[in-house]
Amino acid sequence: MTPSNRIRSLDRLRAFVVLCVIVLHASLTYMVAAPEWWYVVEPQGNLFFTALVLLLDVPIMPIMFFAAGYFALPSLLKRGPGQFHRDKLLRIGLPWAFGVLVIAPPVTYLTYLSCGVDMTLWQFWRTDFWGDMYQQAVYWFLGVLLMLFAATVVFYDAPARRKSLTLQPSSPSAAFLAAFVGLTAAAFLLLNQYYPLDTWLKLGYLLVIQPLRLPLYIAYFGLGLYAYRHAWFAPPPSVAESEEQSCSDEGRGFQPRLDTWALGAAAFGLLYVSYRLTYPPEVQTTLGLQAANAVLFNAFCFSSLLAGVAWFSRQALTPSRLWKQLAANSYGMYYLHPLLVYPLAYLFLGLSLPVVAKAALLVGLSIALSWAASEYVLRRAPLLRRIFGAAD
Repeated sequence: MTPSNRIRSLDRLRAFVVLCVIVLHASLTYMVAAPEWWYVVEPQGNLFFTALVLLLDVPIMPIMFFAAGYFALPSLLKRGPGQFHRDKLLRIGLPWAFGVLVIAPPVTYLTYLSCGVDMTLWQFWRTDFWGDMYQQAVYWFLGVLLMLFAATVVFYDAPARRKSLTLQPSSPSAAFLAAFVGLTAAAFLLLNQYYPLDTWLKLGYLLVIQPLRLPLYIAYFGLGLYAYRHAWFAPPPSVAESEEQSCSDEGRGFQPRLDTWALGAAAFGLLYVSYRLTYPPEVQTTLGLQAANAVLFNAFCFSSLLAGVAWFSRQALTPSRLWKQLAANSYGMYYLHPLLVYPLAYLFLGLSLPVVAKAALLVGLSIALSWAASEYVLRRAPLLRRIFGAAD
């Protein structure tokens, strides 16, 4: 597979994950027993959306961090450490600060508004938001990502390490893959002894993280760096031989089998959702129950990543205007969707429609409007297009 096709497959996977993020955040409104702090909660929850939330919540952010790590190396090689760092400050740091200071407060205020708390938005922004209600909405991802990019620059700034950036195509052994899942599961289980599942931790006003998942995000980002360096996701020989540019120019890296990893993702996903519905966090009081949850969570997460890569590696060989548009606007859609999903969910509370119909309408409108706003505003306005436009 040519470098452009390898990048295109991850671009499409990332775009698909952003769509899943929108579906997840819409589904949280309609699930049974939504988190108390969630922005808008439908009184009549549906168990289908509970299962959907559990399913989507596991792999989407690790895949986002993996893709970020995978894209980081070619960008670093092209720009050099100094320009790479400046580029990330503009494209990640500035939107992160604006999102936390300007967008997150009114989004968080919806929690008060939907619960009937008697407080204006201005009062909320000046008082409660900077106390117990402080959060970064979806922009926590940008803060953590910025730190990982900074660490990447520091690590590869030494000339000797920069030389190690040359591609070394290879396929991982089964032991390597099993060890990755085992280590992430072990870290998850260890931190679960100190933090309950789905706990959010505020590190001052700088970062807002989920302690159980932070090691996963770091690990998947690092795996993305490793995967690009070792030219993972070259196609099978039958496909490579039909390419105009032979894969032999790069060497043949790792190409996950779609049937194997899709079956694994489906099996582990079903087991994980069933386990969580049977043993919710409050009853996982023994080490054995917590260990089973950690193994299922991480096995499902990893198999979903490789199944997604396998699927989109095939799709990347076929031109698609739709996926090209979604990939180009995935960052903008991620950034803007909180301004659409949560206010629309609040407006829909008064609609006399079945929950499934409300959810479908919410998802459809949020995807369409966030794409339109990204395509026609973020990617075209003079300053914004430098941030949300395609990276060179």
